[in-house]
Amino acid sequence: MSRNELREELKRKIKVFNGKKEESEMIVSLIRSSSQWQNAETILAFSPLPSEVDITPLLSDKRVLLPYIENNKMEFARAEDMKLSSMGFLEPKHIKSEYGSALMLVPMLGFNGLYRLGRGGGYYDKYIHENRSRLITWGIAFSISECPEFKPEGWDEELDRIISIADGNPASQA
Repeated sequence: MSRNELREELKRKIKVFNGKKEESEMIVSLIRSSSQWQNAETILAFSPLPSEVDITPLLSDKRVLLPYIENNKMEFARAEDMKLSSMGFLEPKHIKSEYGSALMLVPMLGFNGLYRLGRGGGYYDKYIHENRSRLITWGIAFSISECPEFKPEGWDEELDRIISIADGNPASQA
């Protein structure tokens, strides 16, 4: 099965998944209780699409920066004056914020081990590759997003941890 076919299959599964709200709440709680979250100087997060874990309660933290795309490159800025991007997610004004090290929460459609299947633009993999030395990367996913059929390619960046919920219990792979 191709990556695009896997993406479409995962989108269909997530669309009808009844546990999105509950799993999102548990994942937010798990993240908040983590010492890495509590001690992070900067947090790179995302404005969730309907097919992604709803981390909206975390976005009001003053340490959070959100992504935007400019000149085919992902950057991060303070969550101020949000607007709808051409890709369908909320993004901040394009005023790049500088930071030292950061905890990065990465959205995923699917995952296999510590590798993520995203939406196909490659923005996260490129950003992680270019900034690896100053990032701790956590993939954020629903339990139904585990996808053994997904085979990582050379450009796929391994994440440091996957945060998901298995059988109603918080789980993370590291």
